[in-house]
Amino acid sequence: MSTLPAFIEASKARAASTDAAMLAQAAKNAQGALQWALAASLYDQAADALPRDSHTGDETLQAKAHRRSARNCRALVNTKAPNCLIKDNPDYQATLKQLRREAEAEQDTYWRPA
Repeated sequence: MSTLPAFIEASKARAASTDAAMLAQAAKNAQGALQWALAASLYDQAADALPRDSHTGDETLQAKAHRRSARNCRALVNTKAPNCLIKDNPDYQATLKQLRREAEAEQDTYWRPA
């Protein structure tokens, strides 16, 4: 039978896990927007939100993973990335158009009645 303090601790752990998951998702969104400093901060907050392992007192594997992601994001803070998506690159678009023309030409010869 569980006692009230154990029930409260379990509720706190679930709430912390939910908070950490939301912070980690926000960090992933920041990574997608190339906001590395923000992503690192959010990953650190997600790791801080998780309770420590009750048996060893160390951080949990999930918290260590968030710390690792934060370190990776911090390493990318001062890097530059192109401002346009690959699909918006004119050379890429020209290559795609050429491939489409070739595919359409092949289809035309294949389906042309004899």
